[in-house]
Amino acid sequence: MRYLVFLASFMFLCIPAQAQIYKWIDENGKTQYSDQPPLSAKVQKEQRLRIHSALAAVSLSDDEEEDANKPRTLADERADYDQRRQERMEKEAEKKAKVAENKQKCVDAQSRLRVFLESPRLRMPDGQGGLSYVDDNVRDQKIKEANEAIAEYCT
Repeated sequence: MRYLVFLASFMFLCIPAQAQIYKWIDENGKTQYSDQPPLSAKVQKEQRLRIHSALAAVSLSDDEEEDANKPRTLADERADYDQRRQERMEKEAEKKAKVAENKQKCVDAQSRLRVFLESPRLRMPDGQGGLSYVDDNVRDQKIKEANEAIAEYCT
């Protein structure tokens, strides 16, 4: 019984309130809003607005107002929802691919750094089919590049 009384009182409180608001331009050219009609006779333009408290006020451009006046079907709303969902999924997939790519670049940079740090006498291909030892200047440059790549991709 208590729940029935609570439910009835809750439903009574959920009734949306309606109000009538007047919008007019006064003699100074300012737009005025009030819940009572203007008293002066020098009103340039008067407009009655019906406001429902359950709805949020949104300012729309002329094109959006025309679109808002057209009735929307369930199929249109479903198509809009599917389009937003598809865009969100594409963004998430791009983000995941970028994260995976950065992770792979991080692992590669760490392995390059490990090779250059652990091998003081490193041999690399010389471009003519042979191998040549890497001098200390080139080795230091490669270590610096690997550290920069780690700083960029391993965050």
